[in-house]
Amino acid sequence: MPKILLIEDEAPIREEVLDWLAYEGYQAVGAENGRQGLEIALRERPDLILSDIAMPEMDGHELLIEVRSAPALSDIPFIFLTAAAERNSMRRGMDLGADDYLTKPFTHAEVLNAVRSRLERTSAHSEQVQAKFALMSSALNEERHKRLLKSRLVAMFSHDFRNPLTSILTSIGILKSYEDRLTPKQRHRHIERVEGSVRLLMQMIDDMLALAEIENGSIEFTPQPLDLAGFVGAILDEFLIIDQERHPITFSSRVRSEFKGDPKLLRQIITNLTANALKYSPEGKGVSVTLTETDDAVAITIQDSGIGIPPESLSKIFEPFHRAANSRSVNGTGLGLSIVKDCVERHKGRISVTSEIDQGTTFIVELPRR
Repeated sequence: MPKILLIEDEAPIREEVLDWLAYEGYQAVGAENGRQGLEIALRERPDLILSDIAMPEMDGHELLIEVRSAPALSDIPFIFLTAAAERNSMRRGMDLGADDYLTKPFTHAEVLNAVRSRLERTSAHSEQVQAKFALMSSALNEERHKRLLKSRLVAMFSHDFRNPLTSILTSIGILKSYEDRLTPKQRHRHIERVEGSVRLLMQMIDDMLALAEIENGSIEFTPQPLDLAGFVGAILDEFLIIDQERHPITFSSRVRSEFKGDPKLLRQIITNLTANALKYSPEGKGVSVTLTETDDAVAITIQDSGIGIPPESLSKIFEPFHRAANSRSVNGTGLGLSIVKDCVERHKGRISVTSEIDQGTTFIVELPRR
């Protein structure tokens, strides 16, 4: 319960008011003059102060000046107890920063109403201050997040882009300078290296553009009826064209009814999860994509037999730029899964993952029917 400090030099009044407050459940503390009251206030920091004006050693006005000057006490509500003949003194008290006053003789109800009303106002004000502080903290954290994101993107441009560009320039230089000395197999290997580096650069650019749209709030959710099996199958066919010799992809669908979703966001989900499954799987290991449905939702399951995700990274893989320790030798931006998670959430869906090191990873995306 709130703690009330009562400062009153007349003992009968002090004891009676303390009893009133105690009966109402307040933690009531008394002092017989301003100096003693100030010492108690500094030591115990009450929630409200009731104080007489005319007192020995330190009067109510001097006490109020001390209270308002002390950083630890300055915001404590302060109510004067004043005799009717002290109205000029009361006005001075209000000018000094008192919150309210009660005129003697006062009743039990008047004291309790004044205390209750002032505490309620203080509580409401405190909640407003806390809400403003929370809003400011949120804005500050968002600004810090944006600055961190910007610095990471700059680092990506200055460092991560150099690797595929260097690979492209190196392979092109070799093809130009030693074309007549290279075997068909060697030429093919350098051409593949150029193609792979170009695809990586395109992925980086696509991921950064998608992340920028998410951060700016400019990405729109525009669902439309889709043949989900045909939609996913067409995306997987694109992967088969460039990767069928390295990784077999199996696809099955038990979705018979139409699904309503955003084609652009669904493409991000399927493309990023499939690309990861292929990228982190040893050559020759397959990837399976399965569609299932219930009355309320459809599920997209993408399973690989790759390197797996360490347990300590499972809770962090959807954070932008996070990459598991065992994945850093493979080119990537660390943005794909954070983009996937946002796209899933815009469908009001959820994504889950299970994984074992050197055994593989399974992602399940569940999207509600709209």
